[in-house]
Amino acid sequence: VTRGIQDIAQANGYSTILCNTDESEEKQEQYLQMLLRRRIDGILLVPASNNAAPIKLIKKQNVPVVLMDRQVPDLDVDVVRSDTEEGAYLITTHLLSLGHRQIAMLAGPQSVSTSVDRVNGYRRALRDAGLPESAENIFLGEFTQETGYAMAELMLKELSKITALVAANNFIAIGAMQLLSEKKVRVPEDIAIVTVDDLPPALTITPFFTVATQSALEMGKQATQLLLDRISGKTNAPCQEILLPVEMIIRASSGEKISL
Repeated sequence: VTRGIQDIAQANGYSTILCNTDESEEKQEQYLQMLLRRRIDGILLVPASNNAAPIKLIKKQNVPVVLMDRQVPDLDVDVVRSDTEEGAYLITTHLLSLGHRQIAMLAGPQSVSTSVDRVNGYRRALRDAGLPESAENIFLGEFTQETGYAMAELMLKELSKITALVAANNFIAIGAMQLLSEKKVRVPEDIAIVTVDDLPPALTITPFFTVATQSALEMGKQATQLLLDRISGKTNAPCQEILLPVEMIIRASSGEKISL
């Protein structure tokens, strides 16, 4: 995402300041206050939560803002994001096509729109397959390796019949894989894994994940171009949402068709 931002910004004579909030609303608030004091030209924001107050603060200062990756409900603001609900739907449907019927979901925080979207995609796939949506099969955590590990451990304790899991992002998937490896649970022979978000090809994980991958570079480019159009006054059109498609890549972690 950052590469896409910098490519477009630099080509148009703008410099970029990168602030990492670590998913912290407190850090987000501190950075926004600092940036607004510096009278920056515009802000690209990946919101730390569904709280609308930070975006309202930016707009009150008449600073153009574009949200990336995540939505904030009931807010009139430009958004560029991937269709990760469809991504979660695709990878869950893939597991269903292989014969899995007991599928767990290891999700992120429900205060973040992307996590809600991915749970909704998982649920929609189950509904379309005529299967019940069991809340017991959904585990909520953070988008981190540590909570992926913890959720997978809880899943094994509480759900003895699970044959597959959907991870809400690649960090969760890595944590789950680590736990399963320690417990001598084979992937994909015992439990198949699929995830939203791809991994760098240089990262060595065996078996490599079946994923719903986003075009992060394209997200960064389109969000930056939209922000620059707002800064320059090139567009005064109503706020818009640009929804980028996702692609499913099937690899070894989802396994082959199972016998029921």
